[in-house]
Amino acid sequence: MKKSFITVACTLFALFSFGQSSSEYGLSMGFSGYLGDLQSPNYTYQDPGFLTGFFARYNLTSGLSGKAFLNFTRIHASDINSSDQGHIDRNLSFRSNITEFGCIGEFNVLPFDPFHPENKKYRRYFQCTPFFTFGLNVFHFNPQTYYNGQWLRLNPLRTEGQNYNLTQLAIPFGMGIKFQPTPRIVCSFELGFRKTFTDYLDDVSTRYIDPSILTAQNGALSAELSFRGDEINTSASLPEINSPRGNPDNKDWYLINTFSVSYKFYHTK
Repeated sequence: MKKSFITVACTLFALFSFGQSSSEYGLSMGFSGYLGDLQSPNYTYQDPGFLTGFFARYNLTSGLSGKAFLNFTRIHASDINSSDQGHIDRNLSFRSNITEFGCIGEFNVLPFDPFHPENKKYRRYFQCTPFFTFGLNVFHFNPQTYYNGQWLRLNPLRTEGQNYNLTQLAIPFGMGIKFQPTPRIVCSFELGFRKTFTDYLDDVSTRYIDPSILTAQNGALSAELSFRGDEINTSASLPEINSPRGNPDNKDWYLINTFSVSYKFYHTK
């Protein structure tokens, strides 16, 4: 316990001893991916979506920063692109716009920014460093599917008899590399992961409900969209009631890759 405390104390001292502060404002662009019941691989950027965003970063020291961000992206997937024949026969698909706002800590591996006027003269600072991130965000999503020439919102249809909140919390974490070519410009590339606490990014999670119950409670369209295998195979029979439609044990994730450029302002005493 004593050794652990000393290790943590030394780490914090190292982060805060590079005495400098600055702020940055920038833009991000990139693409997003999705992991869930409509993706058979464990990790994939199949069907990527475009991402754009804005952020503000406050650099407490050369080793530690806080960042607030607002991103807009879209995720989508289709069973027809799966390598799993069971998914193909199910024939479900979705898209969802995601708006996320969050705050993360950025931890630089190397002391960053050799241009700061208050750098310690006895320390070496770098123009390029890897970094790691961890934080918390809130995001809004809204799954839709394409049917009869139009995009339909899935949440109100309750295709599994479910009711879920379209605004959720997620834990963002990741890694990246940043580069400072001039005193005022910082470029960075980040690979980010979003651990969510919902299994309904894609509107698929548990089991097939009796179509007559779905029709009675939510309308005929709910039953029609709960299983769409008959659209590609007219002889396809409806799955057994309560047979698996998704996997509720694995929550959905979304992923982001971003390239960012920011403009830096120095704060001196």
